[in-house]
Amino acid sequence: MSSFGIQTLEADLHRLDLRFASLRVRQPRAVERLARSIEHSGQLMPVVAVEEQARWVLIDGYLRIEALRRLSRDTARVELWECPLAQALLLVLVRVQGRAWEAIEEGAVIRELVGQCGLSRREVARQTGRDASWVSRRLTLVEDLPEAVFAAVCAGELSTWAAVRVLAPLARANTEQAQTLLAALQREPLSTRELRAWYQHYRKANRRQRERMLAQPHLFCQALQANTREQQARALRAGPEGAWLVEVQRIGQRLRGLGKQIPLVFAAAQSAALRLAWVELKAVVCDLDEALARYTPDDCPRNPSSDCGPAGQGRRGTQDRSPAEDLAQHGAPGVTPAPPPDGGAAADSPTPAAPAPGELRTL
Repeated sequence: MSSFGIQTLEADLHRLDLRFASLRVRQPRAVERLARSIEHSGQLMPVVAVEEQARWVLIDGYLRIEALRRLSRDTARVELWECPLAQALLLVLVRVQGRAWEAIEEGAVIRELVGQCGLSRREVARQTGRDASWVSRRLTLVEDLPEAVFAAVCAGELSTWAAVRVLAPLARANTEQAQTLLAALQREPLSTRELRAWYQHYRKANRRQRERMLAQPHLFCQALQANTREQQARALRAGPEGAWLVEVQRIGQRLRGLGKQIPLVFAAAQSAALRLAWVELKAVVCDLDEALARYTPDDCPRNPSSDCGPAGQGRRGTQDRSPAEDLAQHGAPGVTPAPPPDGGAAADSPTPAAPAPGELRTL
């Protein structure tokens, strides 16, 4: 950028053209701090303006002007740049005075440079020392916002996060619903946390639920908070035992879901890593089962077919036995098992019939 002359002087406020006031985000708290500082120490930093058609267009310092007006001041210290308007706008993107600019404000200035001053994005990037992607992101940030949403952000009625993360995506999907939500937020503002929770539920809701959520987002957040408090109260009453039970039930549901996926997942030939992960999970379950048996040895119901058991009492399931072991234990199909060598009754032999009345049985 070429050099230019700078004059610092005192000017009447009515002489300033506040052309870009709608591009800056209002910050009442920052204005209050500036007003206190100016009242105590005077205006330490001048505002920036350029002359255009006998008017001084204010480039930077809108919060300071608002603070001076709040103090009923008539004049302000002005740094008058003797350069074109476009060059001044480019410079304020590079030279930060006072508070840092928000991304949406930078995007608004870039839109002014591209749309009104006729500069290309590449030229804006070159003269501000930024890369082209930064310029494109800032410009897209503003172009994606409906004008009503952008005006609400600049008026301080809506946060930049709410505009970018909630209103802009909603406007792309349904402009009418975005306008309805904006009107509701202007009536009853929500905090960032409340709006984030509202949007998460909105994305999962059906059409009727969305209509109710859009009509009264504040009421929905109140109901959501009441439900959260009730859940916290139930968890407090249940204690760690209740939390443990809920978690076990949740794990059981997930395992049943995994069981339904077995035909699809294990259809591929390469399943060694999946089987290894399952073996490791079974080891964890067995360790938990043994720990549970140590703390509840008498009242813990046990599954006799489970592979897991107390230390030294594990039982192998039929899937871990070889066919020879199965044959030795149960015999071939259709063949009656032979009696034991010592003549005793087999464990699974039929129970002898009861003797008839008056009949003696020799033992």
